[in-house]
Amino acid sequence: MRGEGGEVAKAEREPGSMQNGEETAGSDGLADPAMSFRTRAVHAGESTGAAVRPLSDPIYQSSVYAFDDPGLSASRHTAEPPLPNYSRDHFPNVAALEQAVAELEGAEAGYAVASGMAAISLVFLALLGTGSHVVAGCGAYCDTEALLDQVLSRFGVTASFVDLHDAGAVAAALQPTTRLIFVETIANPGIHLADLPALSALARERGIPLCVDNTFATPALCRPMEHGADLVVHSVTKFLGGHHDLTAGVVVGRADLLRRIQRTGYLIGSLLGAMDAWLALRGIRTLAPRMAWISKTAAEVAAELARHPAVAAVYYPGLAAGPDADLVRRLLPDGAGGMMTFDVAGGPEAAARLVRRLRLIPFAPSLGGTTTTICYPPRTLAPATESFHPPVASLRLSIGLESASDLIADLRQALDEGPR
Repeated sequence: MRGEGGEVAKAEREPGSMQNGEETAGSDGLADPAMSFRTRAVHAGESTGAAVRPLSDPIYQSSVYAFDDPGLSASRHTAEPPLPNYSRDHFPNVAALEQAVAELEGAEAGYAVASGMAAISLVFLALLGTGSHVVAGCGAYCDTEALLDQVLSRFGVTASFVDLHDAGAVAAALQPTTRLIFVETIANPGIHLADLPALSALARERGIPLCVDNTFATPALCRPMEHGADLVVHSVTKFLGGHHDLTAGVVVGRADLLRRIQRTGYLIGSLLGAMDAWLALRGIRTLAPRMAWISKTAAEVAAELARHPAVAAVYYPGLAAGPDADLVRRLLPDGAGGMMTFDVAGGPEAAARLVRRLRLIPFAPSLGGTTTTICYPPRTLAPATESFHPPVASLRLSIGLESASDLIADLRQALDEGPR
């Protein structure tokens, strides 16, 4: 959360910060900005006020609420907290998830929906219209590119895809009709970082909202709003949920922008179910230790892959050199995350052979859970953006909670074997 003058408290900037050797807690035992990130993740979104309350929220498996007084239904939005009414208004489990992610990202408000792409779509639909222009990053998630290039283009929205590491290139791409800059903290699957401080300064100068997809980093490692972002989106399906058992998305940020997004979401009806919201909040409780463990393991795996003669290149923020290394230190001081891509020497056939030889690591087209997974990087079919994605000799690795030594042993045996 931001203090007076927009400054961010030291404990907010340092997720592992402690005072007198112990993590601090507020007098009421609930999350507040003075606590370390680790403690706040355990308590974010908790209900308050009841003398006796469950430590795990009940699941509100209802689509509508009944009112003894009809006037309560009409005035439900002015109640504190707002009274539930109908599922598109969002019920307690979803509201708790929204509150939790907003707290952890240092945002004013949040809105949770059925998937990460639903969250991204709502940002575009709420903030853009006919004639609007978007600047987005090349080497980013293919479905985000496809949404802009193949769907929103039919409604008069145009997009420029540029290297978001280069603030000059972004400035050159801006147009009088630019209404949004959309970036990923760590690009999927390019694995390069966006220069968030430079981009946010440019966005503020031009009066354009900056939206950051923070799925790969999570607020445990990077909080884009501390670097000047206006909105942050997550595929909660990935590291926030963290257990391969739910599908959800969330957008948090400035209250004025969230009001537009909430209204659009209500009209479109991209609902998140109570069970998935409950599972997501449960996953967030262990986010801090999971991301610390995952980052440490990923650094060891990436270093081992970089040394192997059958690997042509490894793309992982923790291996960055030169100016990129300085950006990594500034944006990811608590770990570089669990995502990497690597190029297999010998081309696509060698990459396919490696996948078939793996014994511990499954091939699965998703990421961010307890199990380490491998797949080909997602690729767009849009001709205008095809060149932005790695060759099919590349593989994307999502590190889970297994031992680094076991993962390295599995990768090594698959890389060491000769052709079959």
